[in-house]
Amino acid sequence: MAKEHEIAASADIRTGEMTPVRLGRSTIILTRLSCGTLRAVSGRCPHMGANLQFGCITGMAQGPEYGKIEMTRENEVLRCPWHGFEFDLRTGDPAVPAPKGQAMKLRLYEAKERDGRVYVSS
Repeated sequence: MAKEHEIAASADIRTGEMTPVRLGRSTIILTRLSCGTLRAVSGRCPHMGANLQFGCITGMAQGPEYGKIEMTRENEVLRCPWHGFEFDLRTGDPAVPAPKGQAMKLRLYEAKERDGRVYVSS
């Protein structure tokens, strides 16, 4: 059975910003997506264990046609500081498919807000 932990004030979690918090011996990154949804993810990159709090939250650069680049999905992509791996903050999936045989999904935690506080289940 999952245990619920109170870890932060709701007002401290801002869109597009990372708020690292400790949960036991682990670090969890909290953020808000542009739609306002709270997201809690592992503070370690699934590729080689980099500390994700030193990465950044960004969007996707896409080219709908030659010579045009647009930024989409603002505040929905977490980029690792070591090798630049990017992860979809909505699903935890890598932005680019992982090499065959490698598990590259970012761990998502269930996060809830209640009475101005943030709770995660582990």
